[in-house]
Amino acid sequence: MKTSRLRPFFFTLLLVAACNTAPKIETFTSDNGGFVVSTPIVLEEATQSVDTAVGPIDIYTYTAEDRNAAYVVAYSDYPAEIVAQNDPATMLNGSRDGAVGNVGGTLISEDEIELSGNPGRSLVIDAQTEDGQAATVNARIYLVDNRLYQVLVVVPKGEEDKVDIQGFLDSFRLTE
Repeated sequence: MKTSRLRPFFFTLLLVAACNTAPKIETFTSDNGGFVVSTPIVLEEATQSVDTAVGPIDIYTYTAEDRNAAYVVAYSDYPAEIVAQNDPATMLNGSRDGAVGNVGGTLISEDEIELSGNPGRSLVIDAQTEDGQAATVNARIYLVDNRLYQVLVVVPKGEEDKVDIQGFLDSFRLTE
């Protein structure tokens, strides 16, 4: 008799627990990229060559998208002699300006950061998606020797609390 009264209670608890299950976080490792990141969605790899003033540069991107956010990790290797001739702050400023310009956005905040002793920047950018929707881009850029890493989460404006932005950004680590 007691068991039959408790059954609806336990069923309700199970239903609530199932609905509150957090998304499964996967660890993604790029041996060639020399990094690891925790992601709620499987990242897909793509490579693109871009002509620049210093010659063609390959950009390796790892992306995933769901209805709440887009997750991106990208890196590019620059000629070592070009990096040696420039101040790291200048290169990071150029990357920041390029990121803001590429999304037609407005820089909201910027902080100097480090990753394993390497200089970086943490950015928040107001932007619009290709279909005109307002979005927030949270980005971190790092210069590691002659490699520039970019780690981004793009979220529709006002939806930031539905995504673990900091969890993704904070999980990025070097493996080399």
